Amino acid sequence: MFAPSIKRVVFLLAATGILLSLESRLHATDQPPAGSFLLDLPAQCRFGETCWVANYVDADSGPEAKDFRCGPRTYNGHDGVDLAIKDLHVMAQGVPVVAVAPGTIRRLRDGVADVGLSNEASAETVAGRECGNGVVIDHGNGWETQYCHMKHNSLQVKAGQRVERGSRLGLIGLSGKTEFPHVHLTVRHDGHVIDPFTGGTQDVACGTPGRALWRDPAVGYEEVALYNVGFAASEPFVDAIRQGQPSEVAMPLDAPALVLWVDLFGVQEQDVLEFRITGPDGQLVLDRGLQLDRTQARHFAYAGLRRPRTGWAAGLYNGDVTFRRGQGATEVRRTRHVTVQFS
Repeated sequence: MFAPSIKRVVFLLAATGILLSLESRLHATDQPPAGSFLLDLPAQCRFGETCWVANYVDADSGPEAKDFRCGPRTYNGHDGVDLAIKDLHVMAQGVPVVAVAPGTIRRLRDGVADVGLSNEASAETVAGRECGNGVVIDHGNGWETQYCHMKHNSLQVKAGQRVERGSRLGLIGLSGKTEFPHVHLTVRHDGHVIDPFTGGTQDVACGTPGRALWRDPAVGYEEVALYNVGFAASEPFVDAIRQGQPSEVAMPLDAPALVLWVDLFGVQEQDVLEFRITGPDGQLVLDRGLQLDRTQARHFAYAGLRRPRTGWAAGLYNGDVTFRRGQGATEVRRTRHVTVQFS
């Protein structure tokens, strides 16, 4: 399940990887008062711009996995929120993990390597250390938060230390049971897992009204996240892009191809991706669509065209990737725009 699967349709490709960062699940039966404990994001980033939710808390107590909105943006038993950054290049630059509220450091672990999982065998190497490098903070009145997958040797706190809201704990990393750089945040009250998007315990049925614990009202549910988009001069490789290979911003007139690509979190079966490229004269040079055939946590796709026999026209090319789900009043539509200069 760890290796991306690839399917070619003409010049379309979709390579996917299932996101795994499994933590132990705690069962709960009661619900603390909503709004009694308010949180900031667990990382120094801009929600929806430089960080995105990759997985929500699993609100289904059975074998299925459902987020608090009854969507599939989680996996079975997931007891927290995964806040992801774009790629390994951003991780290398350093994204601080911070305390979501004031409290006291109770437990921590450092020294686990930033490896990243690629298959089931590699997952076995972190057995018992699935959280990787992490911190647990006691906030008083039964409230506790846990932070996982931090960067090797990045922790800047010690047990017993008092921290304030926003205090730096370490850096987002790739330690423990994970394939992508992110911080996993678990919130507990009296030992019960709490979904910070509802204020309710994990066993509360999805779709149940609640009150989010986030102080920033802009932190809300993302149906889907088009978190990275770009151009390439040849077939793009998802591993290189997720390592931090940037989008092409300029290409020579003899470039072999012009390819528009997108990386997403949270796609569902029957979602549609549309790829459009317009040339310097405003004429449409590419218009292709792809209907997705499966629900996946992370998805990479592209479409493109080869160099014309007469070569590329000089000037600015505009690319738009549009995501569509549903129709009419319930339609979800997102578009990302990117440009490249041919000269």
